[in-house]
Amino acid sequence: MSTAAQRLLGRLGRDVRPRAGDFRLTRRNVFVLPTRPGALFGAVVLTMLVAAINYQLSLGYALTFLVASVALVALLHTFRNLALLTLRPGRADPVFAGQLAEIALIVRNETQLARFALELRAPGMAQPESFDVGPATERFVAIALPAPVRGWMQVPPLALASAFPLGLWRAWARWQPSVRVLVYPQPETPAAPLPARLATSGDGSARGHGNDDIAALRPYAAGDAPRLIAWKAVARTASDDLITKQFDGGDIGELSLEWSALPPSMDSEARLSRLARWVIDADAAGVRYALSLPGASLHAGHGAAHRARCLEALATWTG
Repeated sequence: MSTAAQRLLGRLGRDVRPRAGDFRLTRRNVFVLPTRPGALFGAVVLTMLVAAINYQLSLGYALTFLVASVALVALLHTFRNLALLTLRPGRADPVFAGQLAEIALIVRNETQLARFALELRAPGMAQPESFDVGPATERFVAIALPAPVRGWMQVPPLALASAFPLGLWRAWARWQPSVRVLVYPQPETPAAPLPARLATSGDGSARGHGNDDIAALRPYAAGDAPRLIAWKAVARTASDDLITKQFDGGDIGELSLEWSALPPSMDSEARLSRLARWVIDADAAGVRYALSLPGASLHAGHGAAHRARCLEALATWTG
């Protein structure tokens, strides 16, 4: 795309705001400009016209108008390749800071015309996502965007473009779906040991690591803490597969993940990073744990829902 086209596209994109629901492409929001080869093609046609006028060449006029009509027909086809498409936002799962957030979108074609060589791009993408959409069908398109910082990340304005069929014209439309991605704090690496557990037996007030009874052994799952691996059991087997210890939930005790218990030298983001790591490790160990932050606290619990609540509290903490 030429520099002038990029500048114009940027000006048009300033008025783009998050839009909920379907976004239908019409003549009001689809724009067309010549590509760099298209501008060169126009210069050649203009040169042919000047030569035909200068030398009074009847065949020159015919060839010039024929070539120009091909460009005009290509303009209509390029516009039609985008017009009457419907864009619909999909879902975006939470990610950790530093990862790529995958946003699912739906492009629906309600007409009987196939759409070819469509490109969906957004700021931060290494290269556009190219795809086709058949007649009377819808296409799921996933784009990956960098998520550098924690918190709610608004999906930036997207550009759906196409230079089909001849590459002389480029049609595009700007759309910003009303979709946010929850970005968790980046877990601390290497992981610090989990804090001492709060005993759930006896008087319930003592802290200590204690000696817990192993309830069962299970195959290793991604995310299990290294300290839970039953190395002796692995050594007794002939397999290379790892085995994880699973403790009796009644005696394992509860973890209290407290902001105030962290070293005073750690800044806010470092504390959130360590707490995020502890939430992941505690969930992998299958223990009950509570989370305490300045201005917010979550009671002890376990499971995927509790893990998600704790990570969301860390991601959205504002101090």
